[in-house]
Amino acid sequence: MLAPPAPARRADAGALTAAVLGPLALYAATLPRTVVLEDDGLFLMAGVNLGVAHPPGYPIHTLIVHLFTRLPFGDPAVLGHLSSAVLGALACGAVYASARLLRASLLPALTAAWLFGVSEQFWSQAIITEVYTFNALLFFAAYALVLLGARDPGRGWPLWCAAVAWGAGLANHWPLMVLATPGLALVLLPAWRTVLPRLPRLLAVALASAALPYAWMVWLSHQSPAISFYGPIETWGDFWFYVSREGYSGVDISPSASWGDRAGFLGWFAADLVRQTTLPGMVLAVLGLGALGARRRTRNGSTGPRPGFGAAASGPRPAAGASVAGSGVLTGIAAAGSGALALLGNSVVLIVLLGFDFDPFWLAVFRPYPLVCYGVAALWVAAGMQWAIDRLRRWTAARWVAATGRSALAVLAALTGTAMVALSASAGWPANDRSGSDLAQRHAEVVFDLMPSGATLFVFGDDTGSLGYHRYVEQRRPDVTMYNLQGLVFENRLFDPLASTEEKQCALDRFVAATEGPVFLLPDADLHPTGRGLGHHGFLLEVLGEGTAGTVDLTFDERGQRHFVELLDRRPVDRWEAARRNGFLTHYGKYLGLVVFAGSPLFLEPMAGLFERADDCYPCLLGMAGSLLDNDATAHADRLAGWLARAETLRDQALSKQESAKVFFEQGRLAELTGAAGVAAARYRQAYAVFSHPDIDAGAALRRLGLVP
Repeated sequence: MLAPPAPARRADAGALTAAVLGPLALYAATLPRTVVLEDDGLFLMAGVNLGVAHPPGYPIHTLIVHLFTRLPFGDPAVLGHLSSAVLGALACGAVYASARLLRASLLPALTAAWLFGVSEQFWSQAIITEVYTFNALLFFAAYALVLLGARDPGRGWPLWCAAVAWGAGLANHWPLMVLATPGLALVLLPAWRTVLPRLPRLLAVALASAALPYAWMVWLSHQSPAISFYGPIETWGDFWFYVSREGYSGVDISPSASWGDRAGFLGWFAADLVRQTTLPGMVLAVLGLGALGARRRTRNGSTGPRPGFGAAASGPRPAAGASVAGSGVLTGIAAAGSGALALLGNSVVLIVLLGFDFDPFWLAVFRPYPLVCYGVAALWVAAGMQWAIDRLRRWTAARWVAATGRSALAVLAALTGTAMVALSASAGWPANDRSGSDLAQRHAEVVFDLMPSGATLFVFGDDTGSLGYHRYVEQRRPDVTMYNLQGLVFENRLFDPLASTEEKQCALDRFVAATEGPVFLLPDADLHPTGRGLGHHGFLLEVLGEGTAGTVDLTFDERGQRHFVELLDRRPVDRWEAARRNGFLTHYGKYLGLVVFAGSPLFLEPMAGLFERADDCYPCLLGMAGSLLDNDATAHADRLAGWLARAETLRDQALSKQESAKVFFEQGRLAELTGAAGVAAARYRQAYAVFSHPDIDAGAALRRLGLVP
């Protein structure tokens, strides 16, 4: 095969370097300097300790994070975030390579890489320790390699490398890679006669690339790592439970989700795709998709990349005697359909398979899943730009001197690409400049400050990662022993994660009875030691001694009060931070409700300003009302009614259907407590209409009253 001239190769290498280094510089400038939310803390702990992350385990990603955190500079959190930044930047390079192999010239290909790199959702995952930039890298690397292999089937190494990349993708986030696989397969359609005989060996290589990391993960789980989500993987059943993500089945499918929720996600995704690609970019993407579909092989068989502006046509040609498989029609189908199938798989098909409630919280969960789609759209933008450049080149050739025309087109392409990238980057900057993000750190400092020396802390849910990172990676408060109340993550688990609730309760009771030092729980813990009261510190619960059942002791803590005010004044940068902030405010609201119930002037008078601030906070009002209703506080019925009426006007602060329905549910509880059965039923039905989950909150209340909806 004839190689392109040296100047063209140097220009291509320079553009590829820019495609990688440009996004990397952006990510390095905006990545958080400490642990943040989502699964950041969990992946950091697994990486630092070379442990086993949550299902399906992500063994290759864990190893990459481990290697980055061993670099001799920076905090572990920064280095873990840097690993995602590097993987994300390399994914941009893979998008550039894919665009070139789809016959885009240098500027359109570079525009595609940068437009993908600055898209808000991809950018958000490239600056925290997460698996999604690695998934995008593996997909687009496999895509570029398959494009290269299909263009010249006589050259075998691209397909073998693509098989390795695809297998590694299965060992990372296999559901997303599987959903994108039809797109990869379609690329090979024009060369199917050559590829089909190799297919069994290619699949064997791919499956080995997936199986070896998982085998290593199983071995790791038996080495007593400090971080192992479920503990040792003993049997094939354990392995399947882990890799299939069976434990998340109750999370991925919500009984309250409907086809209307799926339609909501589809509408959000379509609008977000336009927003991140930009409106001019989406116009070019539509043109590019049409141009790819109309593509035919050239007479010499080439479908390779175009040279840069002003260079002579130097697309690769088949070597003497090499056969070029496939017809012109199949070439167009493969070029356009491959990206379309990958996009549809990681968006429409995924949304149909999932059963999420369409609300801001579940949008936060969903938004990193379709990252491949934004890269596919960027490739179509490159194809559209190239189509426009080709048309303009032919038009200007008859009117200008050729050199002048080429220069003008180069300037126009550069300005167009720069404008789209700048527009997308400016839209994503407010949410993705995380260099000052410290919510998880600030909350961890408060929790640790509230505990005396030698304490034991039971963590729960999303706080496990952030608090665990500060304790076991940064070694803050080494005197504190931490357990997970679900039996997850930490090596020192008290019970099997899959044990029954009764077994977990017994194990917790035995542990507390045998522990001499102070024991603390987070406020959202779903288990509490039986027969013991609780001391409430605002953001932390302390287990009291034996014989204190039903007792609630309140602690006046100025540090917690300052943190409460900081949370009220804080502007969350994304939905995850907003959701955790609402959770923290709900916990403190419950504490304030107990202060009202206790009625002590020693608390009420100095905290009067906090109640005034809480009156404008939906989660605080619900927390306060919930505390009084939990204690059957009929003496405060008028105050409860006022709080709930005020909360109803602030429902826009809710971030989930369940949270939004909570005010009607609490109004139903109040009505039921005061004997207004008809009003209670109406409020429960109103809550159920907002959040129609049959097993919790309003659904459970309606069943209890014999009013099953």
